[in-house]
Amino acid sequence: MSGAFSTRDRWFILILGLIYMFNFIDRTIISVLGEAIRKDLALSDLQLGLMGGLAFSFFYAALGIPLARLAERHNRIRIIAAVTALWSLMTMLCGAAGSFVQLLLCRMGVGVGEAGFTPALVSMISDRFAPGRRAFVFSVIAVGVPLGGAIAAVAGGAIAQTFGWRLAFAVVGLPGLLLALLLYLTVPEPPRDSAGHVAPSFGAVLRRLGRSPAFLHLTFGSGMVGLVGFGLNLFLIPLLVRRHGMDLSQAGLAFALSFSLATALGTLVGGHLADRLGRRDLRWYGWAPALLLCLGLPLYAAAIYQDDWRLLMGLLFLATACLYAFLPTIMTVTQTLVEPRMRASAAAIHSFGQTVMGLGLGSVLLGYLSDRLAAAAFAGNYAETCLGMKGHVLLSPACHEASAVGLQRAMIAIAAFLLLSIASYLAAARSLPREVAR
Repeated sequence: MSGAFSTRDRWFILILGLIYMFNFIDRTIISVLGEAIRKDLALSDLQLGLMGGLAFSFFYAALGIPLARLAERHNRIRIIAAVTALWSLMTMLCGAAGSFVQLLLCRMGVGVGEAGFTPALVSMISDRFAPGRRAFVFSVIAVGVPLGGAIAAVAGGAIAQTFGWRLAFAVVGLPGLLLALLLYLTVPEPPRDSAGHVAPSFGAVLRRLGRSPAFLHLTFGSGMVGLVGFGLNLFLIPLLVRRHGMDLSQAGLAFALSFSLATALGTLVGGHLADRLGRRDLRWYGWAPALLLCLGLPLYAAAIYQDDWRLLMGLLFLATACLYAFLPTIMTVTQTLVEPRMRASAAAIHSFGQTVMGLGLGSVLLGYLSDRLAAAAFAGNYAETCLGMKGHVLLSPACHEASAVGLQRAMIAIAAFLLLSIASYLAAARSLPREVAR
């Protein structure tokens, strides 16, 4: 496929981009509302990490592969419409939760719904667009991720600040139901470029990917980036509230400017640059993200260390653009390593690794480290004094300061995982020329 995009292609990109946007709004709204929920339900940072990360990622990862297998065989538009409706409904139900356990269960439901989206989407892009345009197309659609993060931060923070966190869940969940119906009615299923062939068994897919060092290195590297990036996404607003004295509305705006806008810029530039460099030498698909992470790592650590929020925002903008520039590209590159009928499964396995290592383990590890480092910074029993009651105890100056210091130190500590990501991307660069069919 060459030349300008057709009208149908533009509508395909627009509607899937909007769904991706609300996919991320519903996924990330918990990070916007987390500090308000923590105070209301008297939660620790570990519980916040479990609720915001592990509860979602466990079901997202576990069901992503079975739903991808369905996408190999059945109508992908219908699958995406169904799972979009499911995660939107479960997001709305989060607002009715009356306890930590109920909220945890609702977040699991959101993960179940969102598990079926990305594999089917990536598979359709690979069937509909030529290899030289896939990274750019997916990057354009993936701009919905930072846009969704910005909308969730600004709108969710403002709604929570004015009306409470429960209404915010209902407001952000409703549009997804309408988009699911619109997708089902207006977008046809793209023809598969392996029409007439039977999808291979899941065992065959695993054996194929197990023989692909490039896939394994790219997936592990993306998981390590996700560990840092998802942790930042989940805990940045709590850091701004605790360390820099912002309210939820102010923190949401700062999040949108320093994190979401940078992610959008990095994603668009990275997708376009990757397609151009990759046509010259396939090793750039590994070299480029590794080089940018070498720049992003010190910028990230310096940003979190800042006591001035203006310096934090400026440095974090640059760091985030580096971290997220090539994540969508890497997803499309893995599609070139397998046969067409394996693409949805390969995307699900890549997402499994990235989500489990990043959003699942990363959020829990960051929450655990934050609690331990906060306890070390507190003169007394932190758990009993600061987490045992609601209301005024959580807002005491000593508890507030300890929680801020603990979270800041924990976020700096996990930046070391980016070193593993850099090594993995460089290793992938060595393998890509041998594995990608020209």
